[in-house]
Amino acid sequence: MPMFKAMSHLSANKYLVAVSNVFLMALPLVLISTFCELIAITCEYFKFNDFGKIAQEVGQATRVIIPLLINFYLATYLSAVKRIPKSAAIATSLTVFFIISYQWNLISPLIPLPNSFLVSLLSAYVSCEVIARLKNIRIFRLKSNQSFIDISMSMLAGSIVTILAALSISFLFRKVFEQVSSFFSWSLIPRLDPTSFFDGLIYEVLRGLLWSIGINGHNILHTYKVELYNITRTNITEWHNYGVDLNILSTNFYDFFTGIGGSGNMLSLVICMLLFAKSKGYKILAKSAFILCVFNVNEPILYGIPVIFNPIMIIPFLVVPAVSFVIAYGAIYFGVVPPLSEIHSWLMPPFISGYMVTGGAISGVILQILIVLTGIVIYMPFFKLMDKRSLGIGVSDILSNRLFTSDEIESKTRLTSFIPSLHNNLISQRKIEKLQNSGEFILYFQPQVNIENSRIVGCEVLLRFKNNKDEILPPTFIDDFNQLGLMPELDFWVLDKAIKSAERFIVVNPDFVISINISPSTVLSKNFVNIVKKRIIESTLSFHHIELEFTEELLIRDEKKITEIITELQYLGISVALDDFGTGYSSLAYLSRFEFNKVKIDRSLVLNLDTQRGRELFKIAVQLGKIIDADIVVEGVEQQPELDFIASLGVRYIQGFYFYKPMAEDVLFQRGLLTSQKGEVVDN
Repeated sequence: MPMFKAMSHLSANKYLVAVSNVFLMALPLVLISTFCELIAITCEYFKFNDFGKIAQEVGQATRVIIPLLINFYLATYLSAVKRIPKSAAIATSLTVFFIISYQWNLISPLIPLPNSFLVSLLSAYVSCEVIARLKNIRIFRLKSNQSFIDISMSMLAGSIVTILAALSISFLFRKVFEQVSSFFSWSLIPRLDPTSFFDGLIYEVLRGLLWSIGINGHNILHTYKVELYNITRTNITEWHNYGVDLNILSTNFYDFFTGIGGSGNMLSLVICMLLFAKSKGYKILAKSAFILCVFNVNEPILYGIPVIFNPIMIIPFLVVPAVSFVIAYGAIYFGVVPPLSEIHSWLMPPFISGYMVTGGAISGVILQILIVLTGIVIYMPFFKLMDKRSLGIGVSDILSNRLFTSDEIESKTRLTSFIPSLHNNLISQRKIEKLQNSGEFILYFQPQVNIENSRIVGCEVLLRFKNNKDEILPPTFIDDFNQLGLMPELDFWVLDKAIKSAERFIVVNPDFVISINISPSTVLSKNFVNIVKKRIIESTLSFHHIELEFTEELLIRDEKKITEIITELQYLGISVALDDFGTGYSSLAYLSRFEFNKVKIDRSLVLNLDTQRGRELFKIAVQLGKIIDADIVVEGVEQQPELDFIASLGVRYIQGFYFYKPMAEDVLFQRGLLTSQKGEVVDN
């Protein structure tokens, strides 16, 4: 259906999914707050007032902290996506959140802390967006050769500018709001009639809309509910004393017919999850929330699916109570179910409540069962879409501190705490500074040989470090660059150097191809294809002289975007290779989803060629590459028997110590390898 397709695309938006996940991460605090409130109500019932008061205050204080936590989580996520300093993003976001909240008086009456979920999210988005844009201005730009003090000053300057900008914008909007308010009378807004069918339906929809953006609809529409409660008490008293007709709408009408299990008739959704969920996480969540839903507490589901800020689940969350309202109203209006003649606590479990409030009528219970079943039918397709897309995160993972993922929801980088991350950044910064003072980065090249004619057809570019003692060291520093978010800078440096080398190579061998490894963060960076295109156009190379190698780590991130990038590169004439084929669990799946010009079989498969099983697996890997019509390169070939077996399978290209070890650019020329027609077995 077009509607579900549109919702599916919308729900896959990395920012909307991030919002859903940060609410999910707040679930433990929500559970603590909810249980404290239940304990307080129970203590009040049994007259344990002192302990009940403490539990209530703990629950309320915990709930006030949730918007701050959400702001922190979202700022952390966005700092990874936009590749900005995490410490600056968090500090600035929280500061802006406090400033705007105090400007607009969006402060909790219990504890003087900001309590608006909407402002919490917006302040994180705006702060990180401004900081990201400031990076394009020279004075705010962070450079790898800067000292830690210089970087700190640049971060501080960016944070101050962002805070001032947010303060100014908020102040401007506040003034405009005040001016509009002076010309607009709030008395012109129609007052909802608590006894009217249409006004009651409007109230129910408004309550759901407020909940869907993280605002407790009961609190905002408290005046309506208080007025309805007073009207209900008076009506029931007059019914007992004078026999007047009972109103259809009463204070318990919403509690027991449109809020079964909490707002949105959450009991229907919980049962739907128990019956149809395939995700283990959703099953656990449903089992955990069921007992609370029996007492009409729905926060674990609101935050755990989540429903809040979830474009898929908001629709049934609004539709189910509205349909329930119409069914219950009609049942009472046509006399199928007697009107509610008693007032009970909203915590009374379903079915018991239907029996009690209708004066012991079984029809009240049947009506609630019908409403729950109707809700299950409405919730089912929407929840199945959620379950299929696996947008939620398992509650068991949350409780074991496996938090949400960074960059895109599909990626595997976990959100770490602020202090350890800052510590790791400092260590990486020191290591890189030490490298810069003790040597230089250089490129080495490992030839790829066509074993049919023994001709070198190209080289893979390998990054190395040459220290002041002329020792060549492997790239153990890659993790430090990745920790600091500097991989794009490093990759583009390698690209530039490789292009300059290739300009020399093609003079001798016009068909020579340079193969360059590109990290996932670089491929997903803004304007990646255009940057590569520009660098090649500005050189003497043609696009077919360049080959880019992608690993499986990249492919698990954003399938749609990666497909577009690969297509654009291949359209230009740049070859795209799948590197380290056979090392991941999903290599076969990626061969079916992406179009690769070349597949590089990892050495790990070569090492097992001395066993029958290893040879069979290797044959399968080669056959898979042939099925997708890709060239096959086998890496790590060192022995003659390995070469003989690989050649017998029709594989043409070899890269390994059997022919050549990685070597410097000048060595390639000195040994005449660019023009040789016959591969040398000199490095074996």
